[in-house]
Amino acid sequence: MNQSRPVESAASGRHADWSRLLYWFVLAVCAAWIAGYFFPPINHDTAVLLYISKLWLNGGRLYVDAIDINTPLVFVLHLLPEALAKLTGLPGTVMLVGLLGLGIAGSFATCRWVLAASLDPAHATADALLPLLLLFLLIVFPNNMFTQREHILLVMAMPYLLVASGRADGAPLSPQLRVATALLAGLGFAMKPYFLGIPLLVELYLLSQRGLRRSLADPVPWSVLGVCIAHALFAVIVTPEYFTVVWPIASAFYSEVSNWSTLDLMLSANLGPPTLILPLLGIAAFFAIRSHLARVIFMAGLGGLASAYAQHKGWPYHALPAQAFTLLLAGVVIAHVMDHVVWPRRGDARPARLFAAALMLLVFYQEGLHSRPFFKQLEYRGSELRRLMQIVKQEKRNDRILILSPGIYPHFPMINYLRLQMTMRFESMWLIQGAYAECRELAPLYTPPESMSPAESFVFRSVAEDFNRKKPSLLIVDNVPGIPRCQGETFDYLEYFSRNPLFAKRFEDYDKLLDFERYTIWRRRIPDQKK
Repeated sequence: MNQSRPVESAASGRHADWSRLLYWFVLAVCAAWIAGYFFPPINHDTAVLLYISKLWLNGGRLYVDAIDINTPLVFVLHLLPEALAKLTGLPGTVMLVGLLGLGIAGSFATCRWVLAASLDPAHATADALLPLLLLFLLIVFPNNMFTQREHILLVMAMPYLLVASGRADGAPLSPQLRVATALLAGLGFAMKPYFLGIPLLVELYLLSQRGLRRSLADPVPWSVLGVCIAHALFAVIVTPEYFTVVWPIASAFYSEVSNWSTLDLMLSANLGPPTLILPLLGIAAFFAIRSHLARVIFMAGLGGLASAYAQHKGWPYHALPAQAFTLLLAGVVIAHVMDHVVWPRRGDARPARLFAAALMLLVFYQEGLHSRPFFKQLEYRGSELRRLMQIVKQEKRNDRILILSPGIYPHFPMINYLRLQMTMRFESMWLIQGAYAECRELAPLYTPPESMSPAESFVFRSVAEDFNRKKPSLLIVDNVPGIPRCQGETFDYLEYFSRNPLFAKRFEDYDKLLDFERYTIWRRRIPDQKK
């Protein structure tokens, strides 16, 4: 049972408690940090999700009018900010940051309550350090990955993990709290199949500690499983195109785009550190400090590592959960050692607060050396995105645009900010990248239409049909195709699609406007007439 908190020395009542002031200063900085994310630009991947969700909200058909490999739940979660944006007139990007900020506040408050209910009151270091570290991981640590799906996962899953530790310890946590945190975490885990390794490993650990009977009677794992099953049923019933359209395309192309070997991932800057450090901390969690909290965080970290390795991309945001859980586990181990070895049964909480604040300042310092905070926001005014926006805003004659590029930045979030509509069903040319990821000996630069795979043929045909029918006012072509040279020649998206008679005929209406950075911009000669 929880006991009353130790009384600090009487001297703290006569003099300024600088440990408390420093502690609350660090906490306030972490909380205030979120204000920077309201400034543009928003993360480009998030911009794509908001754009597709908005199209869906306005009557478009998910996976028909906009094709993306993300699961239906991802777009369901992004419908809310776009729906609120439609009601309020505020940008969906701003609404998403605001809603996520509220989610972080709720997640942090729940974590703080669970820690207070689970920790021994004498463990002053854990009580001081872990809330600071949690808030840092939810707000500051993501940096330019703020609002990414992996970041949303952290926000939704943190209370579940702390409750899992309490379940192992037998902490007095209400069934309502357990189920509510499980349902919330289930939404996070169900966003990507890769995430499901996290609850699987955590629940297997609890099973090993509590036995089969108690685990089967616990509503928490069934709540997580129920959310995942409900999501699968939703996909089958509401968006069957996810299985009939997206899966064939993804299986044909997605694995070929930026496909890293396991060794490359192990040696990468993103996954190398957690791959090395997490197992070492796991040894401490299982054989040195023997803490359920440390062990649960370790199992979650293993699930995060498995998720990143399974995706084989090496992209920074894929490693975010593994990195965050590694840092959290380090904090748990440090706090345990301080409370049980260095400062056992200490009645004065001031040294613990001072230690926690100083350690977090060190973490801030190291993070600042590793990545510049808000660098995209600080450079936005003179950025490629802002300059391209100015050109498009001045030259567009309708709200329709076609961009043939292997990447999604800077045209996302430009399309969001200028409220444009991409005329093709894909956010980028990653599908063509996948089809031409390798240059086979004596292979032609472009596959003849009659020899294309069904997936490539669908892209080749649909892009041309949409271009011909929707007549965008601007066509932007990336001159860096992201495709290896083949037979000494460079892949050209304009040349590739011009082999389609519909595309070639419509392209006759366009004149070259200018070259900008790596892009060539074409403008439709005849202004559209409103229907």
